[in-house]
Amino acid sequence: MVLKFIMKSKGFTLIELLVVITIIGILSAVLFLGRTKSEQMLALQRAAYQLAQDLREMQEMAMAAKETSCGTSNFGVYFHKISSPDSYLLFIDCNENFHRDNPDNVLKEVKLENGVWISDLEVITVSSSVGKSQNSLDIVFLPPDPKIFIEKEGWDQEAVITLSFDSNQKKVKINSAGKIEIE
Repeated sequence: MVLKFIMKSKGFTLIELLVVITIIGILSAVLFLGRTKSEQMLALQRAAYQLAQDLREMQEMAMAAKETSCGTSNFGVYFHKISSPDSYLLFIDCNENFHRDNPDNVLKEVKLENGVWISDLEVITVSSSVGKSQNSLDIVFLPPDPKIFIEKEGWDQEAVITLSFDSNQKKVKINSAGKIEIE
């Protein structure tokens, strides 16, 4: 009698198959969504570190008084959150006006990680803690002294570049003394 029962149960019922498929589907969805979130955070973090590294590179080039096609010049980083929210420019300030304009040479355009964009550019006056959001931002490093001009204002300024990926944000801050930090 036991032998007949074993012989009859050779397969799975439709309900058993549906339960197993549902469990596999739920586990796959949870793993896929969690992975996407961590990949977004990683992309945002890589973009913030790349930006901080590029700021340091321009700072080092200015401090070394590196020779360029227009002589020893200022080096800068230019951001525009409306016309190019997914990139920024590294440039040589040939006419030394502390602003990126036509006579300046663009060293390279840096594209942010896929999905990351510049959501806010803010210049803060440190002594009064008053900030001003704006559409574009110039950060210029002067050789050979470590002087930094943020929006042509000079000392007592801090620039905050906010990078976003969906609802996640990272802030890269640089002050007029040259300190760069990531929040």
